[in-house]
Amino acid sequence: MIRTHISEACDARDLALLDAVLFVIQAKEPPTPARQLEAWHRVLGDPEVRDPRRELLAARLARRAAAPVEGDTLFASLRVRLPDTPNRLLAYGLALKAATAHGGHPGPVQLSLALLSRELGLTPAQARDMRLGILDGVSPVALAAEPAHPRRARVLEAVLLAAGLEAHLTEAETLALDASREDAPLLQELSGQLLRRIAFGSQVASPLDALCRQLTDLALAPATLAQRWDTLRLASCFSHAVGHDLGQQLLLDLLQELLPLGAVAAARATARESART
Repeated sequence: MIRTHISEACDARDLALLDAVLFVIQAKEPPTPARQLEAWHRVLGDPEVRDPRRELLAARLARRAAAPVEGDTLFASLRVRLPDTPNRLLAYGLALKAATAHGGHPGPVQLSLALLSRELGLTPAQARDMRLGILDGVSPVALAAEPAHPRRARVLEAVLLAAGLEAHLTEAETLALDASREDAPLLQELSGQLLRRIAFGSQVASPLDALCRQLTDLALAPATLAQRWDTLRLASCFSHAVGHDLGQQLLLDLLQELLPLGAVAAARATARESART
């Protein structure tokens, strides 16, 4: 159930990213299926963006018989499928990258980019920073990624929710746990204190639903490859600190699948964390 829900959410988000790219490049190139797919492959050439799931979605979109959604209907659909600012910023950044691939200039698509930015509710400063970052060779994913603290807080909550507990962590608590992640005894002590405090009268009615929301947020949040590795490493560290069991291993396996990460390398990273704790 969780896997299906998150997969559907990721598909909807990724198709929205594709639609944003295609909306912009159609002002520069005839919107034939072959050219649409070629433009998206330019974006997928970025190692931070490459994702087999998006390759399949791009092919599916290129085969779509109906005319592409345009105008107000498109923008309304994008806002629904991209409800958060980081993914809206990513959509703009990917569209800009596709329009300027191979050293090109976005001249023919300036109006489309400006319209996309405005309809997605981005501020001029956000659009400017994305343009400058891409000019400097930074990945749109890195530019759209959220700060480390919210992501790490979600990782910790997911681990605790997997134990059937609701986690309401203060910023100080999250920072203390994060700072102690290389110190296994201290991490275990802090986690034990938190578990005892949280467990006192605060079990959630449906930990599974809460866990699904946390994992969906982690899967949808733009994150570089290094940030995704950090997410899995933190999850493994926290999981072993609170008492690793079958439920925690299932959580780590699901995280590895959702992020996504290479299976062999990710397993090695998890094994290293297990040995460390």
